[in-house]
Amino acid sequence: MLERLSPEHRAVLVLRDLEGVDEATTAQLLALPEGTIKSRLHRARRRFRTEWTA
Repeated sequence: MLERLSPEHRAVLVLRDLEGVDEATTAQLLALPEGTIKSRLHRARRRFRTEWTA
């Protein structure tokens, strides 16, 4: 399922949900604003759920 996500969404999802890295640290690691991390995470989780149930 993770392979079906875009690299940007996969990176955020793995860091947050699999590695347990908080949003602020994820933002620093990926050199992105925290708001971008939150929106990408939301989209990645939604896409992952859609792919999982398909």
